[in-house]
Parts: sequence; structure tokens; C-alpha cells
Amino acid sequence: MKSLNLNYMTRLDHLRFWAALLVIFFHFKGKITLSVDDVGIQGAFSSLSNFIKNWIFAGSTGVSLFLVLTGFLFCLISDLGHKKIKYSGFIYNRVLRIFPMMVLLAFIVITASRQTSTPMDIFRILTLQLNTGHSYTGWGHQFYPSGPIWTIGVEFQFYLLFPFLALFLARFGVKYLLGLILLIVLVKFNLFVLKGDSIYYNLYHSIVGRLDQFLIGMLFAVLYKTGFFQRINGNNIAALCILIFSLLVLMGQFGNKNFLSFTIEAVCWGGVVVSYLSMNLFHSVILDKFLAKLGELSFSIYLLHLPIIDMLNKTFSYSSPTTLTELFLAFVWKVPVVITIAFLTFNVVEKPFMSLRVKYTS
Repeated sequence: MKSLNLNYMTRLDHLRFWAALLVIFFHFKGKITLSVDDVGIQGAFSSLSNFIKNWIFAGSTGVSLFLVLTGFLFCLISDLGHKKIKYSGFIYNRVLRIFPMMVLLAFIVITASRQTSTPMDIFRILTLQLNTGHSYTGWGHQFYPSGPIWTIGVEFQFYLLFPFLALFLARFGVKYLLGLILLIVLVKFNLFVLKGDSIYYNLYHSIVGRLDQFLIGMLFAVLYKTGFFQRINGNNIAALCILIFSLLVLMGQFGNKNFLSFTIEAVCWGGVVVSYLSMNLFHSVILDKFLAKLGELSFSIYLLHLPIIDMLNKTFSYSSPTTLTELFLAFVWKVPVVITIAFLTFNVVEKPFMSLRVKYTS
């Protein structure tokens, strides 16, 4: 996403689009299981199909990639905390970026739940408590497929903290980030011991569970900016090795639900981010711009894919996919519809407000 406070990095938008696709795959999976019988092509290519299914079932890790990218980007914008951040300008820009789509979706939910809606719903929006009020996902999902809205509350809570984190990073160095990450990990360990494994999904949807992912994104920005990864910059073989290693470790974490799960995910995604940025790719300007444009639409894609897909299923009487073949066919025609509607909302809801943003670093 283009910013007044940092030179535009198209590849970060590439990764945003990939994160959105992962989440869509996860929500697309329907009745597919991890058994060999659901391949849909006589069990052919079973190894490849199992690889694909692993990513489908763990597609929710796309949320972790979004959060790591947020910490990474804002740390670069602040020049690792060395630029002075005008707090009011920073929050003003974040409101312009996030609130238009959030308010639109929130009022759609209120419309769908009119009979039981109260002024407390507006208070929930104003206090960024969109990650509460539902047993397993975001507020309002029982009335309208708005589950992904929970991440807005968590992201904005991080925005409120970030200028202070950037200041302390500049003042105390990387050891401050490492100390804070350690503290968050210890808090999660404490909660797992006291509350058991059931606390996992509370952590999944909260700033306490996710703060270390933002911080790890900041940490990788420091390593990237200070030349720690200088040797792999432009070295496709070295960058590819880091990329593959990070993805393999990430796959090894799929299904693990412990106090270190989110931390390990973030470290792996951090490796993916810096290796992808370091690769000498995309000599095609057209492809680079195309992927970047899709990344610009990722916020609308992320928030709207569930209601759009549910609408398409009901309109055309489609049932959930039961094989990878059915999943692929559904993906081929439904995702372009999601992207088309996201293109509309980006241009009439998001972009006009983004044009009002101000410079907040000096």
C-alpha cells in the first residue's frame, strides 16, 4: 500500500494478497478432510494433494502474515524509530485507512441484527472491541458472515501502541523488542498453565496473543534495514533457501496449539518476508504491478470474501466442496467475483478516504 511516509514497496503488497488468499482457502475448504479419498482424481498426485491440503487447513496462518507485515512496514516507515512520529497524524491516517470499510461492514451487521441490536454495538465499534462478542470469531458473525472483522480491533490496538514502541526501539535498541517478546511469551505460558489448551482461541483473537507477531515483524524490519540480511540481497539461491526453510518449519507447526505457536509462525513469516524482498524477481513490470494492485485490494478481499462466497453459494445452489477438484473449480470462478467487488469497494469506499492522509513522520 502506497504511503506518504515511505517509498512504495510493491512486494509487500504481493505478500498481502498471498495472505488474503490463504485465508480464503481456509474458509473455502468446506467438507474436505485430510484423507486420501478426497483428492477427487483417483488419488493421483497424493503427495502434492496432501501438501495443498495442509496449507488449506492451516490457511488461517495468513492472519499471522498480515500482522507480521504490519509490524514490518511501520517499523520501516519510522526508520526503526529514528523518525519522529506525530501521534495524532499517525492515528488520523490509520482511521482513514481502516474505519470506512469497518463502519460499512459494522452497519451491515447491525442491519442484519436490527431486532436485537442496541447502542452498545456502536460503543463496541468505538472501543475497538470487534474481537469480542462471539464464541469463536468476530462480533456479529451469528447474524452476518463478518467473522474476519475481529482482526481490525486487534490491529488498531497495535496502532495505538506503535508510536511508543518505535520510540522505545530507537531509545533502547533491539533488546527492548526482544524483552517485550519474551514477556508476551511468558504471559501466554502463564495463561496456558492456568486455563489449559482452551485459552488458545482467546489468544488467537486478542492483542495479548498476537502482540509478539507485530513485534517480530518490527524485529525483522530492523534486521532487514541494518544489513543483517545483506548477503542474501539479490542472491536468489540464498533467499530461496531461507524461503523454503521458513515455509517447511511453518508447515511443521500446522495443527500445533501451544503458547509458542503464534511466535514460531511469526518468525517463519518474517523469514518469508525478508527472503521474498531479497530475491531478484519480477523483471516483468506488468506482473509486478498486477500483483501489487491485487495486494491493494487485500483489505476488502479479506473482509468481504465470506459474505460474497455465501451469497454465490445460495444464489447458484452450490454446496461446500468435498474434494480438491471441487475446491479448485470453485476457487477459479468465485475468487474473481470477490476481487471484482473488492475493486469496487476499494475505489468507492477506501481510496477516497486514503486521499485525505497526511505525512506524520519527520
